[in-house]
Amino acid sequence: MQGPSTKSARLLCASCALAIAAIPALLQAQAPAPGRAPSSTMASLAKTVIETNPDIEAQRQQVRITKARLATAEAGYFPTVEANGTVQRREIDVKNGGRGDSKYTSANGAIEARLRFYDGNRTYNSVQIATAEMAAAEAGLDATISDTLLDLLTSAADVHLQRKVLEYSQQQSDAIGEQLRATSRKLEFGEATRTDEELAKARLATAQAGVLAATEELNVNGYEFRTVSGQSATTLPALPALAPVPDSLALAQKIALENAPRLRAARLNAEAGKAGVQFAAGALFPQVDAVGGYEYLAGGVANLFTGKLPDDRSSLYGGLEVRVPIFVPRDHAEIGRARAVRDQRLSQTDIATRAAAEEVASYWTRWQSAKSTIVTATAAVAAIEQAAEGLKKEALGGNRTLTDVLDAQNELLTARVTLERANRNEFVARAGLLAAIGRLNGDAILEGRCCTAGAAGTVSRPGASALGRPAAGESIASGDASAKASATPVRPGQSTLGSAPVASAPAVPSSGGEAATPAASLGGRPSASALGRRVK
Repeated sequence: MQGPSTKSARLLCASCALAIAAIPALLQAQAPAPGRAPSSTMASLAKTVIETNPDIEAQRQQVRITKARLATAEAGYFPTVEANGTVQRREIDVKNGGRGDSKYTSANGAIEARLRFYDGNRTYNSVQIATAEMAAAEAGLDATISDTLLDLLTSAADVHLQRKVLEYSQQQSDAIGEQLRATSRKLEFGEATRTDEELAKARLATAQAGVLAATEELNVNGYEFRTVSGQSATTLPALPALAPVPDSLALAQKIALENAPRLRAARLNAEAGKAGVQFAAGALFPQVDAVGGYEYLAGGVANLFTGKLPDDRSSLYGGLEVRVPIFVPRDHAEIGRARAVRDQRLSQTDIATRAAAEEVASYWTRWQSAKSTIVTATAAVAAIEQAAEGLKKEALGGNRTLTDVLDAQNELLTARVTLERANRNEFVARAGLLAAIGRLNGDAILEGRCCTAGAAGTVSRPGASALGRPAAGESIASGDASAKASATPVRPGQSTLGSAPVASAPAVPSSGGEAATPAASLGGRPSASALGRRVK
């Protein structure tokens, strides 16, 4: 016959099972979208994203715009040819009966060619402006590609992380559910208390809330990945191997100052601003054009008062046309505006230089921190796994309480999540460092898997922190013991708190006539109290 505790535990487990059963419905939001076949590797997916991502395509169109501007500026070196003509029906009426009334049709046509010899170097400077702006747009395209690929790798790493968090959260929920059922059975036989059961129920509900929270975060990250890649997160490839990063922070910052795409764009825009000042100043110089043309008149002269001439006529002309500005306040104002634009862009270059150095330093620091965290978190996971297993066995013998077991489960989940998050942070920081130095492109995402032992492109992990290690001149042990000590963490010795001092330790009499043994030698335990002993 089942007690009320067992029934309530089963009801709680059933309700949690229903909550978990809703997870597949939430994950259906990541179902593959119709269209192209999903990419099997991140390298191939990155190439597809570069070709199809709308942000990259918009920047690519911006490059096309600047190329068209360059072609427009270069057209100033070529001559221009224009033709025009008119056809008119005229009726001349001389008042007061005078002679000369007539009706006729007149026409004229002309063609003119013009070549600019000198314009204050405005054509040359306009070409320089367009060239710098086109190069800046291409640098902006590189920056957009780098940012998009970083978003792609970051969202992919987030999805992988949340999948692991969801897996570990589910494992913890299952383990606590098992503990709850065991506690309910013990309660029926009087081996546990109602407090233990309620505590297990509370921990189970918290674990199930963690499962649902991990599921929600997984869905959010899946949508972010789909927005960047256009591909469902259910077909997410494994994280790829990446191109190597510089060996030092100084080298990384040096590369960034030469190759960072936004810094290159800022410098090119500053060059365009300098050329813009020269272009505006050119309006104050004379302009010289060579002009030549041909004009033909038919049906009379198009003059209302002279009337129709009897013959058609034509003319051919050529010469120089000079324009000299004398008072043009608008051009002076334009020069002031161009100088302000130049100064602004020079300031923006300084800002971009500082931002590039700061971004590299930030990603480098995160990368180094993540690598160190991986080492310590790996050791923590290994230790807490053994501790949790030992606590379960000790709890069966009555040496540990249910609270100890549940706390160990929480610590194990925390350690595992910390390790997975550190792996994610290391990968994202490395990708961000490549983006900061201008090397995150389609070629930087290699075929293969990230952080696979023995594979090409494996990330080298740093050694353990030097904190707590002996100094270089000290030795832990000799022979095989020293090798084992270098491979395993050094455990501290037993605490001497509560031990009696060696010099003042009373002797404990032994049976059989053996010599008395100091209390300090008995495993560091203090001697027994003399109260209640029989006086000899």
